[in-house]
Amino acid sequence: MPEFLDFDLIRNTVTNLFLTALAIVPKLIMAALILVLGHFLSKFLGGLVKRLGERVGLDKMVERTGLAEGLKQANIKATASGILGQFIYWLIFLNFVVLALESLEIAAAVEQLNLLIAYLPRLLAALFVFLAGALVAQFLGRATQAAVASMGIEFHQAVGGAVRGIILMMTIIISIQRLGVDVTILQESFITMLAIVLAGLALAFGLGGRDVARNVLAGYYARDVYKIGDTLSVAGEQGVLIAIGTLNSELELPQGRLVLPNTRLTDDTILIVRSES
Repeated sequence: MPEFLDFDLIRNTVTNLFLTALAIVPKLIMAALILVLGHFLSKFLGGLVKRLGERVGLDKMVERTGLAEGLKQANIKATASGILGQFIYWLIFLNFVVLALESLEIAAAVEQLNLLIAYLPRLLAALFVFLAGALVAQFLGRATQAAVASMGIEFHQAVGGAVRGIILMMTIIISIQRLGVDVTILQESFITMLAIVLAGLALAFGLGGRDVARNVLAGYYARDVYKIGDTLSVAGEQGVLIAIGTLNSELELPQGRLVLPNTRLTDDTILIVRSES
């Protein structure tokens, strides 16, 4: 038998490995039990949150913001309530994973998971801020569009879209800020762009937009005074009022159509010859 083989050393090594394995087995069993318990508890609470979201109409709210369509385009078939339920599942289950790793005395992994778990509430808060902001943007955009449309302005959709875009951009900035990201540069850029746009509009209004604004307002007031089908006499021309547009109105004359600025209906003396009911 070769003399270089130390059977005592081999026996001691194998014995130590066996004892170490015996010592780890209870920890592995405990970690497995923690994970199984955590899985079922997290699944129960996640499902509870999902059903609660469905009850309060979370899916319908997300559909109103247009985010549901974006999820479909991204090939995400889960509903908003389902996504929230999965989020709650992982938020709770990761805590049980930390407990399991602590029972196995794996400190490095525990530290990293604790950092992730501490960050998840920020992510959830950012998602709620974004959802609330998107709902507000949708509501104010539609309200603005309806108000502008009631004034007879034809580009009411563009105005409503601009309002939605501005509010949504502000919401995105606030949501990113909730994640702990420095948004100073993004915020300053947005304010600068908004100021440039407003300055451009103010300049355009000052240079030549006053007449446009007067005609828009005149059209709004003319709709309260006149109705389509009235026969009007304007500056010696008599015709049937067929339209009051954003800037101009139209009269149907025997020889053709007469297009005149809306201010003519409010500034001139108009004779209503006949009204058709």
